[in-house]
Amino acid sequence: MQIDKTMLDRLLSLDDLTLARTISALASAAGIDQNTANAAVSDLRLVRASLSNASDADISKAVNMLGEDRVRALLAALGKQ
Repeated sequence: MQIDKTMLDRLLSLDDLTLARTISALASAAGIDQNTANAAVSDLRLVRASLSNASDADISKAVNMLGEDRVRALLAALGKQ
């Protein structure tokens, strides 16, 4: 499994509550502060717009910024959703 547009589309298909919970779980797996994660999901319309507009280059940049270990943790957390 890899982070790609298909995975983002999968996230976009979730209802708001499930999306917020998933983002919170992913943030935790990535080592992101829970308050920061909560702030990020406070406007799910913006989150959905950002996910739907993400390009392959944006995804690649995010993966590079997070690092391989965090990406594996994110993918494992997403697989449990």
